[in-house]
Amino acid sequence: MAGAAKYTGAVVVTLIGVLLSSVSLLPVAVDRLEFNSASLSRELQIWRSQGQYYVHNRQDASTVGIFYIDDKASKGVTDKNTLLLLHGFPSTSYDFAGAFWEGLKSDYRRIIILDFLGYGFSDKPQVASEKYSIMIEADIVEGLLQHLDVQKVHILAHDVGDTVAQEMLARFNDRSMGLSHGLSHPSSLRILSLCFLNGGLFPEQHRASFTQKLLNNDLAGPIVSSMSTYSMFAGTFSSVFGPNTQPNMKFLQDTYALLKINGGKLILPQLLKYMAERRANRERWVGALINSTCQIGLINGPADPISGKHAAERYKELVPQPWVYMLGAHIGHYPHVEAPQSVLQAYKQFCEHVRRHV
Repeated sequence: MAGAAKYTGAVVVTLIGVLLSSVSLLPVAVDRLEFNSASLSRELQIWRSQGQYYVHNRQDASTVGIFYIDDKASKGVTDKNTLLLLHGFPSTSYDFAGAFWEGLKSDYRRIIILDFLGYGFSDKPQVASEKYSIMIEADIVEGLLQHLDVQKVHILAHDVGDTVAQEMLARFNDRSMGLSHGLSHPSSLRILSLCFLNGGLFPEQHRASFTQKLLNNDLAGPIVSSMSTYSMFAGTFSSVFGPNTQPNMKFLQDTYALLKINGGKLILPQLLKYMAERRANRERWVGALINSTCQIGLINGPADPISGKHAAERYKELVPQPWVYMLGAHIGHYPHVEAPQSVLQAYKQFCEHVRRHV
C-alpha cells in the first residue's frame, strides 16, 4: 500500500510538472494580467450593475450572498413566459450576456439568471467541498425562485448547470408522484420545460479534461489551483471550444476575472467535486431524464471533447422519444458562446416542440 501511495504521489507531481511547463508554450505577456473588482472590464461592471443579491439561509444557520439578474419586461410577464438560465463550470452567468441574452427576449418576458455559489459575483466561502454540492446549489436556485415568487419556469442549462437542473428535475418528478424526501428547502416549483446544452448528463460518457482531473485530485488540486495562471486557464478553457470558434481574448479575460475575484481560484477543487457526485447520484439524475414529467431536450455541440457527439448519442439511447438538435460539426462545449444565433434558432425549435406537446 505504501508503495502504491508513493507511486501515485510521484505520478501527481509529474503531472503537475507537465502542466506547469506547458505554460511556456502560451503567450507570456498575458500572465502578468491581474484582476480585482476595481479592474473589471466595463462590460462586466455593466453586467454586475444589472443584478442584485439574494441572501440564502443555509442549514448550518450561515448565510451566503447569491448574485442574480431578474430581467422583466414592462408588461405581459407570466409564469408561462419566464425562463431560468443555469451556467457552467468554471464560468458564470456572463456566458449568456450579449446577443444571446437579447435574442431570448423575443420569446420570454422574464429571464432569471444567477451565479452559483462559488462562481462569479456570488460568495465564495473557503469551506469544505460538501458545502458546494449539487444538492446545495439546487436548494439555492429553488430558494431564489421562491424569493422571486416564481412558481412555474422554463429552464435552459449548460454544463454543471445541467447537473443542477437534473436534480431540480428529479425533485419535480418526485413532487409529481407525491414524494418529498425531506428536502431542506421544499418547493412547489413546476418545471414547464428543460433544455440542456453540452454537459455531463451521463457520468459514463463524461470525458474530463486533463486540468479537471488534476484539480479534482486531493493532492494536486490545491497546488494546481493556487499556482494556476491566466495562460494556463486560457489554454485549457479554449481547448473545449471548436477549432473554428475559439473564444476571443476579451471573453477569456472577462471569464478569468470572474473566476479570480474573491479568491475563486482557490476553491476550484471543491467546486469540481460535482464529478464524483454525478457518479454517486447517477441512478437519480439519469433516472430523472428517463422518467421526466416535463418536456426535455438537448442542443449539442458535437466537437466538444468533454460532452459532444458521444454524449448526444447516449442521450438518444436512454431518453424516451428524445428531442435532440445537433449543431454544426465544428461547434464545441460552449455552443451559446461559439454560435449564439444557431443555438437561439435551435432553442426556438425546442420551444415550438414544447408548445405542440402541452
